[in-house]
Amino acid sequence: MRERVLAIVNLIAKYVLGADGAPISEQELVASLMSEGFDAQEINDAFSWMETTALDQTLRQQDEVSISTSSSTMRMFTAEECRLIDTEARGFLVRLRSMGLIDNEIEEELIDRIVAAAEESVSLQEIKILTALSLLAKNSNQWQREIDCLMTEDWARIYH
Repeated sequence: MRERVLAIVNLIAKYVLGADGAPISEQELVASLMSEGFDAQEINDAFSWMETTALDQTLRQQDEVSISTSSSTMRMFTAEECRLIDTEARGFLVRLRSMGLIDNEIEEELIDRIVAAAEESVSLQEIKILTALSLLAKNSNQWQREIDCLMTEDWARIYH
């Protein structure tokens, strides 16, 4: 049954992509699929699957937009954090946030780890390593390019 539903989805995509400017109605599409031997339940399942997939994609895009718009706040470092994180490293964290490479959650996680573990000032290189580890912990495949750019400070490659 699943293969037949996927076959219907494939045919629907071909109909939509192959339309030469002439719109095809849903009724015509269903009639065409039924003439090819598919039953109404299979066709309904295919449309439901496509609708669910489109809805999931829309929700993911909305989440990405809300994440990118929520990063417009500026975090103030406490005196303790300023003592433990040198100026260059703090600037690096601010830059990562403003570029959207890390979000509030990752930034707070990094700062909390530093404050909890550091006895003396943390350098830029140590911040890079901690950031890379945090990003890898979130999702290593998704962040590999960003981690490479971060470690080499290749900011131009992030946008391309």
